Amino acid sequence: MERFHVSATSHWANYLPEYIAREFGYYEDEGLDFSRSAPDDWTQVLTDLADGSADVVLGGLWVPAMYHGRGREYVPFAQLNGRNPKVLVVREPVTDFDFKDLEGKTVIAPGAGGTAPYVHTAGLMRRAGADVSMMRWVRDLSGSMLTELFLGGMGDALVTDAINGAFLERTGKAHIAVRHHEVGGAMPNSVYYTTRQVLERDDKIVWRFCRALQRAYDWLKEHEAAELSDLLRREWPQLDTPFLATVIDELRAGGIWDDIQIDEQGYAEWMQILAEDGLIDEPIPYADLVDPRPAAEAAVARS
Repeated sequence: MERFHVSATSHWANYLPEYIAREFGYYEDEGLDFSRSAPDDWTQVLTDLADGSADVVLGGLWVPAMYHGRGREYVPFAQLNGRNPKVLVVREPVTDFDFKDLEGKTVIAPGAGGTAPYVHTAGLMRRAGADVSMMRWVRDLSGSMLTELFLGGMGDALVTDAINGAFLERTGKAHIAVRHHEVGGAMPNSVYYTTRQVLERDDKIVWRFCRALQRAYDWLKEHEAAELSDLLRREWPQLDTPFLATVIDELRAGGIWDDIQIDEQGYAEWMQILAEDGLIDEPIPYADLVDPRPAAEAAVARS
C-alpha cells in the first residue's frame, strides 16, 4: 500500500464521491493508503503540496489558473464537482427571479475559503444582463459569519452552498432563488491538481487514484444517497441525515458528479469569467493548464 494524501479546501458533502471511494475500499483496490485533511486556512493546502505532506490538492481551478506563468505551476487533472454547487438565497419566496432584481441591493458572498462564490456569481449575473456595479457586495469573510449576519438582517441575498441553502429554506429563514448548477451549466468548480513531478511518478499514483474515484462516480449514478446513511451520519453528524440524503440526490440529478474529466466547454467559460474579473490576464488554453490523461484513462478503464 502506498500513501496517498489529499489536502482539501473543505470537508463537505459536495465532495461525496471521494468519501464513497474510501468507504467501499476502492482506494485499497488500487494499492493506495488514502487519507485527507481540510485545514482551517485553505491556503495551507498549497504548503502541504509544496512540502510533500499532500500528494494532490482538492480546490478551485482558479488557483492553478492564477499561478500559471506566475511562479508556480499546478496541474489540474480531474474534477470532483463538474458544476457549481452554490445557490443564491433571498428572504422571501420568489418566482421568475431575475438577477437584475438585485440592482441597488446588497449581496453577501463569502470568500474566506476562496474567491469563486463571488466571481462565478458575478459572472453569471453579467451574462444575464445584470449590472453588478449597481449592487453592493459584502465579501471576503467566512461563510458561517456571513450566514449568521444575513439571518440577523444584513443584506438582501446570500451566496451559499446548495446544502446550506436547502437547510435554510427548510427552516423558512431563506428561500433559494438561483441554483448555480442549473443556470451556470458545466463548470469545473472543484478540481484535483498537483505538481508535474507527482503526476509523472513511475508508480502512476494519480492514475490509480482516478480509477478509484471513477468507480465512486459510477456507484453514485446507480444508487440513492439513502444507502449512504451511515457514511453521511458519521461524516456530518450535525446535519439531519435523511434530509441531507434528499439534497444529495438533487445534486446527483443536477449533474454535479457526472464525469471526473474536466469539461472543456465549462473550463473555457470559467476562464473567461476569471479573465473578466482580472484574476488572469486572458483565458488560458485548456491544453496549457490541464493534463486530461489520468481522468480519461479512468473513464476508458471503466467501460
